[in-house]
Amino acid sequence: MSPPNNSIIVIGCGVTGLSVATLLQSEYPSATITIIAAEIPSGQSPSADYASMWAGAHYRPTPGSTSQLKQEFDMGVRTAERMKRIARDHPESGVAFMTGVEYLEDPPAEFSSIKTGDVYAGPEDNFRVLDQTELPNGVKWGCEYRCYCVNVSVYLKWLLGRFISKGGRLIQHRLSSAQQAFDYAEESGLGKVSTVVNCSGRNFDQDRKTKIIRGQTVLVKQQYHKTVTRQNGDGSWAFLIPRPQGGGTIVGGTKEIGDPEERPRPETLNLFPDFVDSVDKFDVLKDNVGRRPWRDGGYRFQTESVGRDKRIVHGYGAGGRGYEMSWAAAERIVALVMESVPANSKL
Repeated sequence: MSPPNNSIIVIGCGVTGLSVATLLQSEYPSATITIIAAEIPSGQSPSADYASMWAGAHYRPTPGSTSQLKQEFDMGVRTAERMKRIARDHPESGVAFMTGVEYLEDPPAEFSSIKTGDVYAGPEDNFRVLDQTELPNGVKWGCEYRCYCVNVSVYLKWLLGRFISKGGRLIQHRLSSAQQAFDYAEESGLGKVSTVVNCSGRNFDQDRKTKIIRGQTVLVKQQYHKTVTRQNGDGSWAFLIPRPQGGGTIVGGTKEIGDPEERPRPETLNLFPDFVDSVDKFDVLKDNVGRRPWRDGGYRFQTESVGRDKRIVHGYGAGGRGYEMSWAAAERIVALVMESVPANSKL
């Protein structure tokens, strides 16, 4: 007799995969949810491809007029609401709210209509447009608001710990494709699986729309009290992202589309005079290089039939905003699973 079909597999142990696996446990309490991932948030040094472990990470809204930007803005606000509850109820998670500041040297035209009191980062965000006297030299527009920062190492381990404590299974194994998960499930004793959720980041490089974005940052020991983003006139960006619970501060960064180099390159630390008045005073802990799984057109949310009673639910391609959209993305992915597998079914 065939083993009972009561398992869902999630590929990937980054922030999207862990968020999805957690929500699946709520919707399918009698099922076994298994994460299969090449890398996990352990104490070992992750590769550049494990982008979630190299992220800043903070929440910075990106208002815009295109349909993709509007969708991502809504997903960011929805995720921020859940992060607010996590920070309040689970301070040990590594999520904390603080002031976010933006300085733009070349602001988009639509920013001229934004005013103090508008909803920018979400409800009750205390949004305020900065006065010209508060702006550094060269900056034409600035604002501040309430947002969150994440100590990514702490947060991923916290998510994984909750997943395991609720009966979730974790298998560290490198798959060659999402479809291979069906065969691997039978070979490893998980039984026949009908649903695989693909949160692999860039779909094993099988999607022509996916690319990598190389990001290099520096982690310094000093702990800052707010997150700062600055848009420079040449199109580059600089930021400070504190890691809660004494994790130091991320200073950066770079954005190099299609660049695979994983070794750190000589990089000048960006100077923020109200943090340190000389880059020599930074106590550097580590140079970080991560390959963000970017997809042209944004996240892929799609169900693919790959045979009789077998489906892959795709949810990948977040780029550099995986944390900012994580919970909203997870909700959309789980909704696709539930369209195929009702929560009261036997899977």
